[in-house]
Amino acid sequence: MANIKLLFTCPHGGKNDDGTKNDDGTPINPPIIRRYTIPPDNNICPAAEGEGFNDINDKLTLELTQAIVKNITNLSGKDPYAVYAEFNRRWIDYNRTETCAYEQHICNSKAQEKYLIYHNNILQIIEEMLPQGDNTMAFLFDIHGTDREKSPEPPHNFIELLVGTDQANSRKALTDAEFWNEEKGLIPLLGTKNIRAYPEYLSQEMHKFPLDGGYTIKEYGTKRIKPGLVAIQIEVINCIRDNHYCREKFAADMADCILKFVSPFIPT
Repeated sequence: MANIKLLFTCPHGGKNDDGTKNDDGTPINPPIIRRYTIPPDNNICPAAEGEGFNDINDKLTLELTQAIVKNITNLSGKDPYAVYAEFNRRWIDYNRTETCAYEQHICNSKAQEKYLIYHNNILQIIEEMLPQGDNTMAFLFDIHGTDREKSPEPPHNFIELLVGTDQANSRKALTDAEFWNEEKGLIPLLGTKNIRAYPEYLSQEMHKFPLDGGYTIKEYGTKRIKPGLVAIQIEVINCIRDNHYCREKFAADMADCILKFVSPFIPT
């Protein structure tokens, strides 16, 4: 089956401690040390950048992402690309800089290996979607979970997801008019499915807000590794992910909206 120029990444929600316990390990199978078993070294990774996560927020993000990918395939007849976290973020946080992603011990080479494999896979897929000299577009959606259920600005409306674009910097391949188009823009399309998203309009997107984009979309979208790449972070609330019916319905609705959103810009 042919591929569509659409990449889904899920940096959290990997397995827990199967094979990753903080033990002696072996030269063939070294351990992956649990992150911040000791306080992080601020000279390597500032505490504010390395800590502050709750595993509950990662619950079922992998299953949600896989369901969205499956629905995209069913709707388009083409396979999106996908890169999934192999380990729980208690051991490796793939959505942080390398110095903050895992314990920086000389004996933690396996964590480094797994981290680099994840990001090298992303780079290879981007290169496949947008090879040298290709002036077309491609999309990356980085899927996360959040415990926030209210918008970060007054009147703090109830929301079901946060859309992060690093203050629009990670979607520079699109104009504001294309992203916010009343009929074809991503957030207006979500509204047709009664999915309440934040930001609700352009001026909110242009303000820095919590969960407006992490390492993945900044590294591959904001830094403009490929001018035609649009990178968007999606943060989905717990109650949608935690309920099988809600998760499956959301995945189907999200896939439909994403496909309609990207279709004017990439062959589908």
